[in-house]
Order: sequence, then structure tokens, then C-alpha cells
Amino acid sequence: MKTVLVVDDDPSIRALIRLYLEGAGYAVIEAADGRLAMSALAGQPVDLVVLDIFMPEMDGLEVLQVLRDQCQSCKVMAISGGSAKIGLDLLDHATIFGADAVLEKPFGAARLLEKTAALIGTAAG
Repeated sequence: MKTVLVVDDDPSIRALIRLYLEGAGYAVIEAADGRLAMSALAGQPVDLVVLDIFMPEMDGLEVLQVLRDQCQSCKVMAISGGSAKIGLDLLDHATIFGADAVLEKPFGAARLLEKTAALIGTAAG
């Protein structure tokens, strides 16, 4: 079974992503911020990190930089809904920093699962 680490400071977003991914057969681990994500990654390997850009403590771009230094083979999907609010497309920055895919909030199950499968395959395969 493929494992996905979902990193987002909003518990309702984490719960929704978990619902979508577990419904498709993926195992899901959650982290509420970047520091907790780094601890979770030290504890077990994952196939994909779904990473929010705007978070307290350690934001998604900081996590992405550390991930690319420590685990270049890790797949990362950056997510954000705040870019339009500040007039800066941080999802583009996430790609520059090494994200394998980006997804703008809000998104539905079909789009999340399509991007997840493109990055790591189906849950069983």
C-alpha cells in the first residue's frame, strides 16, 4: 500500500484529503506543520508528501528545501489557496523549489486522486 503524508495547518483540509486518499486505498499520515512533517518523515518513508505552502512554524517552501536536500526521490505535491490573496503565485515558487506537482485549493477528490496517481501510481500498484 502506498503511503501519503498530508501536511496542512488546517485540520479540516487534512481530514478531507485523508478521506479522499483513504477512500482510494492509500495509507495516510498527517502533520499540522512543517516541523511535525519533518519528524513524521524521520519515522517512516512515504511515497508522497502533500504539502501546504502557508503554515506556521515552518512553511511549505522551507519544508520543500529540506526535503530536496535530504530526500531527492520523495514526490511532493504542493497545495495552496492563499496565493491569489497576496498577489503572488507561490505554487510557481514551489515548482522552482522542487515540487513535482502543484494543486490549487479548493480542489475535489477527482483532481487530487488524478495528480496523486500520476505521481506515485494507484494505492495498490
